[in-house]
Amino acid sequence: MSLRAKNPESTLAIEVEIQSEKASALRRVASRLESLLVELTETEKALPGTSGPMRARLVERHRELRADAEKQRWYLIVQREAMGLRHHGDIYELYRLPAAVE
Repeated sequence: MSLRAKNPESTLAIEVEIQSEKASALRRVASRLESLLVELTETEKALPGTSGPMRARLVERHRELRADAEKQRWYLIVQREAMGLRHHGDIYELYRLPAAVE
């Protein structure tokens, strides 16, 4: 006899807790990604008019932020797949990564 048959209420409570944790993880990853995209935008705004070592630092920072944002977006997709969501076009649209800068 399965646990579900013995005590469906406790099994349901566990399933609800698992889904809650998945949703919480999804929110954390999305929040981190949003923060990175804001910082990327701020870095891009600071680039015009800079040159030399300052520009090199900003370009390097932009590269790092963009790589981290790309990783976080991938984590978001993995989390969504763990929740049974298989179509991610909206994620690519909502969380667009800016082009790399030189």
